[in-house]
Amino acid sequence: MELEGSVEEIIYQNEINGYTICSFETREEIITAVGYLPFINKGDNLKLIGKYVIHQDYGRQFKIDTFEKILPQTKDAMEKYLSSGIFKGIGPATAKKIVEAFGDETIAVLKFEPLKLTQIRGINEEKAKEIACEFNEKWELWNIVSFLERFGISSSNAKKVYDVLGVNAIHEIEINPYVLIDITYGVDFKKIDKMAMNLGLPYNSDKRIESGIKYALIFATYNGHTCIQKENLIQFVINMLDVESEYIKNSLINLNVKKEIMIEKREDNEWIYLYPFYKAEQNIAEKIKVLISCKNSKFIKNFDSECKKQDKLLDIKLSEKQKEAVEAVNNNNVCIITGGPRDRENNHN
Repeated sequence: MELEGSVEEIIYQNEINGYTICSFETREEIITAVGYLPFINKGDNLKLIGKYVIHQDYGRQFKIDTFEKILPQTKDAMEKYLSSGIFKGIGPATAKKIVEAFGDETIAVLKFEPLKLTQIRGINEEKAKEIACEFNEKWELWNIVSFLERFGISSSNAKKVYDVLGVNAIHEIEINPYVLIDITYGVDFKKIDKMAMNLGLPYNSDKRIESGIKYALIFATYNGHTCIQKENLIQFVINMLDVESEYIKNSLINLNVKKEIMIEKREDNEWIYLYPFYKAEQNIAEKIKVLISCKNSKFIKNFDSECKKQDKLLDIKLSEKQKEAVEAVNNNNVCIITGGPRDRENNHN
């Protein structure tokens, strides 16, 4: 379902990922819209694509799947947009003067001939350039969102892409679409790979293969693995990219030199980590060593009698496995307990 209208009020906006709740005015009514709308401001004209849902606390809302910014279609809409407060130095009176002076050509003047704004009383050359620069910068943000949407990359990722790559994001992505693998989490590698192929990158380029390796390692983390055996990794990348193993082996060497991955030898096998995960595991191991060597300040000498007292005080009875788990915590500085809280057969070590 599509709705067209303008943002009347921002009720809530997450500055990190752009998740937004806003009042949205269509020709028929004002509704509450919710979803990822990075870079939107009060007064923006949008096309929303999504569906109506019923929130148990807040009632009827329009849940946004995707969106598109549209230029103000009328003079009134343009005046409202310019006077919304998002452009420094333009208030309602100045916005009205600009639209009255340039009419349907207002956007063209702001984008391509900003010095014409000096015809408006109170706008000097410096201010004209500032207004035009801000207008065009905001428009570039929207272009980034639209560009990513074309390749199936959601607007929830657009804010992070802009934060890392800035206003030149589209240019940077066109040079190397695989940069998105390093920036965003949970994106579909196949879509980025297709984007790269459409933009003319060779199938056996270093950028493609190195990104394929990093994606494979990221993909493994979805199943709880921080590393992959080298031969399994190579086979996965061969199947995904349809490239020869020698290309992959060369890329592994390059990534290792750049400290983007870590290759760890264990007996007769080699295991591949993303470098940050390797460092994280190394840090955890070092912290555990420190904890083990410390004095056990929480140790309770008369453990069995204290347990019975607490059972009686709290009116509970621990199972044998639960007692073992509590005793393990008492006796050791480091203790790993597995299994759900309702599981009476908890394993521990």
